[in-house]
Amino acid sequence: MQLSGKFDERKLLSLLAEGSEYAFTELFSRYRSRVYTLAFRFLQSEAAAEEVVQDVFLKLWLKRQELPHVLQLDPYLRTITKNLVLNRFRKLANEAAAHTELGRRNLPVNDTDQRLLDHQYQDILRAALDTLPPQQREVYRLAREAGMSHADIALQMGISTATVKSHMARALQQIRKYLSSSMSILLIITQCQEVIKKIF
Repeated sequence: MQLSGKFDERKLLSLLAEGSEYAFTELFSRYRSRVYTLAFRFLQSEAAAEEVVQDVFLKLWLKRQELPHVLQLDPYLRTITKNLVLNRFRKLANEAAAHTELGRRNLPVNDTDQRLLDHQYQDILRAALDTLPPQQREVYRLAREAGMSHADIALQMGISTATVKSHMARALQQIRKYLSSSMSILLIITQCQEVIKKIF
């Protein structure tokens, strides 16, 4: 018996929530053109619209555990797309002001592609940190963001140095695992984009 499209989509969302790269690729193929068309309508730039497509589907992957509660994927993706477009307009306004200031000071401007990659990596890293238990996340934050030593972290949190080291090791292991999985999804998005460009 053939499954209805809506049931099939619900099944794909359920599989994606469990981390299925097949389900992700299938949904990307179905919805990529809709996301691109909507983004292009606002941005009037092929390159900018392609970047929004990457960001939308990266967010879909990072938020995959929420998908069983999504009743319809199309409006869900449209909302993400519109929010990302609005964010892009805000950033463009801020960058215009920054460029004016940089030009006045004769300072170099970072490469756009590199900023995009940095932005996507930071999104993935933040999502990875959200998966950590609270104490592991705090140890990582104090060590990497605040630059504190293991001894100082132990003193501040009221735990032993050995416990700090254990938390840090487990946090790094979980982050590396999460980054590896998510970066492979980013690669899938990029490869699908390249295939679509060749077809059209």
